[in-house]
Amino acid sequence: MRMSRKQSRLRWVAPIAVLTALSSVIAPAANAGVLYPLDRALRLNQMQVMGTHNAYKTGLIPEGLPPSLAENLGGEVAIEEITAGLDYGHKSLTEQLSRLGVRQLALDVYADPQGGNFTEKPMLAEVGAPTRMVDPEWNEPGLKVFHVPQVDQQTSCVRFTSCLDELQQWSTENPGHLPITIFVEIKDTDALRTYQHPPMPQWGPADYDELDAEIRSVFPDDKIITPDDVKGDYPTLEAAVLDQQWPTLAESRGKFMFVNCNCLVGDRHRLDYIRPDGSLSGRVLFPASKPGNPDAAVVLAEDPIKDAGRIRQLVEAGYLVRTRADANTVEARRNDTTPREAAFASGAQFINTDYPEPDPRLKNDYAVQIPGGTPARCNPVNAPASCKSQDIENPAFLRIPPG
Repeated sequence: MRMSRKQSRLRWVAPIAVLTALSSVIAPAANAGVLYPLDRALRLNQMQVMGTHNAYKTGLIPEGLPPSLAENLGGEVAIEEITAGLDYGHKSLTEQLSRLGVRQLALDVYADPQGGNFTEKPMLAEVGAPTRMVDPEWNEPGLKVFHVPQVDQQTSCVRFTSCLDELQQWSTENPGHLPITIFVEIKDTDALRTYQHPPMPQWGPADYDELDAEIRSVFPDDKIITPDDVKGDYPTLEAAVLDQQWPTLAESRGKFMFVNCNCLVGDRHRLDYIRPDGSLSGRVLFPASKPGNPDAAVVLAEDPIKDAGRIRQLVEAGYLVRTRADANTVEARRNDTTPREAAFASGAQFINTDYPEPDPRLKNDYAVQIPGGTPARCNPVNAPASCKSQDIENPAFLRIPPG
């Protein structure tokens, strides 16, 4: 069902108006059993949420992309086509979680152990744009969050820890929220050939350790769902997953789960992240993997139409699955909701989009929101028939700004 821009903006107001009095007198964290009577029965894999792709990205600079970007790619793709694929942006992480009901975020993370590695942007002189990032955080050591060097570095939070601090603050203000899943895409390739100081810094053991350390520097252990938590005494993580051992919602509320996206580089980032003995002992992130691997728990199946049957089988088996409702702005520009509807029907737990709300520039109402008007809903494939969306997350029990 298509949703107008006005409907999208107002989708949170009605439940809040009806239940504000209740939410003001009941503390969600202290009364989870009262507010969510199925919490001890429902498990983390029995819900479905909407997530934002490149959640930090605020949009392209107004001057546009430098013409040499197309030349770097051999002229095979016109600058207009590249621009169209990159021309989207998101509100702050806080607004996504509060107003738009996002419960899964994707962050691209670059290693920058000395700091200042991504401060200069000489390519932008071609379009008369500033050639230096002014935020002092770009010069500080630590992992950085952005999309593409030089040409697409606009971000709502420069340092990875800054992004996490914002999420932690929202979580503190909204106890009892559903677990928030963060897909971390480790970036050390130069697909658009924009990096001006070759070679692109490659991730090594120290960087993966830094990734874990930065997460733990913001979130205490009792706020993180880790592979060790799910594996328990099972011989492998996959064995636990196939035996339906994801934590219950009672055990998951108020927590965060991190996934090593392992995107676009074959299997390198997964293999480099696991321990030499093949385990994930002490690690923070679940690697996106494939069934049959000992660490298989989260699987990517990005085409909800082509992969529909496979996604359903994976969900029924016990895996968490991420798929995409749209990509490269194509579906949004066409107002093509077919992949969106297929994604929701597939049972994939995470439905990724670049459009949690309509983009007024496109002059249509394309957006991806959980059917029914709640931040999440019961999974259509594996949740019990008695489950209702309000059993997963009730907007009235959160501090959500009106409008």
